[in-house]
Amino acid sequence: MHSFRQVIVDEILPAVSKPSRYIGMEWNAIKKDPANAKVKVALAFPDTYEIGMSHLGLKILYQILNRRPEFMAERAYAPWVDAERLLRQQRVPLCTIESGYSLADFDLIGFTLQYELSYTTLLNMLDLAGIPLQSEQRREGDPFVIAGGPVAFNPEPIADFIDLFLLGDAEEAIIEICEAVMQWKATGGPREELLEAWAKIEGCYVPALHQGETIRKRTAIHLDGIDYGAFLVPFMEIVHDRVSIEVMRGCTQGCRFCQAGYIYRPLRERSAEEIMQMTLQARRGTGYEEVSLGSLSIADLTDLPHLIHPLMEDLLPEKISLSLPSLRVEALNRFPQVAEEIGRVRKTGFTIAPEAGSQRLRKVINKEGFDEEQIFMAVRNAAKSGWESVKFYFMIGLPTETQTDLDEMIRITRESARIARAESARGFGLTVSTSSFVPKPHTPFQWYAQEPMDILKEKQDFLKRKLREAKVSYKWHHVQSSFLEAVFSLGDRSLGRAILRGYELGCRLDGWTEHLRFDLWMQAFDETGIDPKAIANRPRNLDEPLPWDHIDIGVNKSFLQREYKKALEVRGTADCHTAPCTACGEICQPNWPTWAEKVGMKVSGPEFRVSSSTCVVPGAEPEIQNSKLKTLYEAPVQRIRFIFQKIGVLRYLSHLELMKALGRAVRRARIAVAYSQGYNPQPKLACAMALPVGVEGWQELADIELSAAIAPEELVARVNRSLAPELHLLRAWEVPLASPSLTPLVRELNYRVSLPLDSSSQEIRVKLSSQALCNEWLDRPSIPVRVRRKDRLVDVDVRPQILALVALREEGSAFCWDLRLSTGHGSSVRPHVIMAHLLKDTLDGQCDEWEAKLRVARVALILDGEQ
Repeated sequence: MHSFRQVIVDEILPAVSKPSRYIGMEWNAIKKDPANAKVKVALAFPDTYEIGMSHLGLKILYQILNRRPEFMAERAYAPWVDAERLLRQQRVPLCTIESGYSLADFDLIGFTLQYELSYTTLLNMLDLAGIPLQSEQRREGDPFVIAGGPVAFNPEPIADFIDLFLLGDAEEAIIEICEAVMQWKATGGPREELLEAWAKIEGCYVPALHQGETIRKRTAIHLDGIDYGAFLVPFMEIVHDRVSIEVMRGCTQGCRFCQAGYIYRPLRERSAEEIMQMTLQARRGTGYEEVSLGSLSIADLTDLPHLIHPLMEDLLPEKISLSLPSLRVEALNRFPQVAEEIGRVRKTGFTIAPEAGSQRLRKVINKEGFDEEQIFMAVRNAAKSGWESVKFYFMIGLPTETQTDLDEMIRITRESARIARAESARGFGLTVSTSSFVPKPHTPFQWYAQEPMDILKEKQDFLKRKLREAKVSYKWHHVQSSFLEAVFSLGDRSLGRAILRGYELGCRLDGWTEHLRFDLWMQAFDETGIDPKAIANRPRNLDEPLPWDHIDIGVNKSFLQREYKKALEVRGTADCHTAPCTACGEICQPNWPTWAEKVGMKVSGPEFRVSSSTCVVPGAEPEIQNSKLKTLYEAPVQRIRFIFQKIGVLRYLSHLELMKALGRAVRRARIAVAYSQGYNPQPKLACAMALPVGVEGWQELADIELSAAIAPEELVARVNRSLAPELHLLRAWEVPLASPSLTPLVRELNYRVSLPLDSSSQEIRVKLSSQALCNEWLDRPSIPVRVRRKDRLVDVDVRPQILALVALREEGSAFCWDLRLSTGHGSSVRPHVIMAHLLKDTLDGQCDEWEAKLRVARVALILDGEQ
């Protein structure tokens, strides 16, 4: 295996936006020697890094696979358009971010499918790696392409491109899949032999071998064995930038539009003791500022009322916030103390999801528990508890929806806004967000049609107008995206040719509104003879075959048909978590042994421990259970100044990413840092001057204030154990608490600038090594440099900023200069830009060309009073 990592670092990262998408090196990342791995797996996510790194399932699989010494798992994400362009120009294949190995060098490429509009991005990733797009075109030596996730429950639209679909829970099945690969490689058989072996594993669907048999989804009984403290911690801010702890899998609410509520059954929950222990692991091992209890419906967690207070007592000393993203409105009213508890650290916003505007329509979709009085009470409780905002989430185009339902949505929103503004002492924001209904496979609404785009657009325009009058913020999902989502959700295998044609025409990153090319999709459908409206906008008969009928999720089709009819009759179905069994199928708890036996599972021991109202954390450190020490986190008692380095590939971190990385390392090191006051407490950690992206820092300065004193050398040792080698502390010393902040003290910045020689002519070498060249440039009364400020170009005179420029002799394969810049001259200009203009003035070429070649390191910061 050949690593392209150095090429990516030198040629790609300097020229892309958000280079931290590609640098890897996250805390808890695992890098193995491929020579010792019998099976190499690339875990791929068909979207950008910040989307993929927010997905819990990929992190779980990464840990499970790398726990086995014979397996090697690395990650790959879709590049942004600028990085894709450079990869193709430089002829660099798409690589994993751990080691820079091409995806083509792996045995398996496993895609997580969360969204139908990622299909062409998946194809683009394969193409970037030089892997044949269609499974029938792959030959010996090509990787196998496998896929899983909720979208895979209708695998047919992309069946032509996937060798194997894993349907259901992957914790156990992924190991069996890799073991089959290991055995197949040992025998040296043809590709077909491995496909045949996979087809015998429960939950595995091999499209090329399918003969009409039913494929049962894979269900994991136990969810234990995951170390939440070993999860990857990114440098860049991702969509869900927090540690998510799966406290429950499955949901029995029975919302008739919700695919997840059916495909993830049965309901399995953790006890309070387990959750407390996993939270302890997570905050020790990751350093995150926020913990999220992940589930489809957190209100169904049996131990929720007994869990929140002790959990917040545990998190509060370190100012770690708690989020409950799936908290239902009736639970918020039933447990009003929950809002107060989770708001003790940070008060941001609540999301309430009535889904439909009227009580009638909520009953149609089986969310009748959301009556309007409960909605009003939840808004009132949130406002009284000091929360800043509430977001309402609705769907439009739901089955049987009328204008009256939209009018009711407006009325409820207006009244909620009035209540919130009356109850809130600090002002209150209300946002309404809507998406268009998309029929999903394996739900009672899979037979319904999606409303035409023009009707959905009319409804959005109506809501825009009415909510603007109510002074309520409104956000919506574009109807074109929802239409395509419906087409891909409901289609059969014939859609594969349209997906391929859409990719060939240039479709990719379709989930990003600015990149969706709806016109190209319509062209692709037209050229391949497919009518997308006949797929998305056509109701289906209850007895007609569906493209996904061969997939058995454990919920009977007859039950879904009964739910479809009850929706038309405006009748609800009780939640079997608290009511009698609704006989949805063989997978739920009353029939669990039967289902487990049918699919060949071994049921041993309790499925999940019975929850308890007592929350004692085994092995919890004494200081967290010592309430007296908790006050140490409130007031600073010591300030420590330290010098640190940010070098190597981590020079591509932005200042905000650097600060977040240092803050999380301090938390992992269990340093009692002091925090700011207010609604969003931050650690009292400050750097002297922000480093530009791409600039190394050899001796950077920072201050940290602590609420419990510690020897400076101990702080250095403990924090360095929680940092990557390219970002580490050099030394530290104590300064008075009343010392002025660092930034105003900095009067001079010293840089080392280097330029690779490449195949430069002798004439250029002589010019570059001449101090006279530097002196002549500095003799000018002004040096105007054109820079971008707030989306416009302006001229800045950098001459007052430059204190000295010294040409050094050639060092290795580069020319070097020492550049000294003064602070305090208004608008500063990055050293890259200054030196690029010098090279432009004295040599041929453009500024951008020279700037991309330069490598800059900040050698030192000089403070007032220093020599």
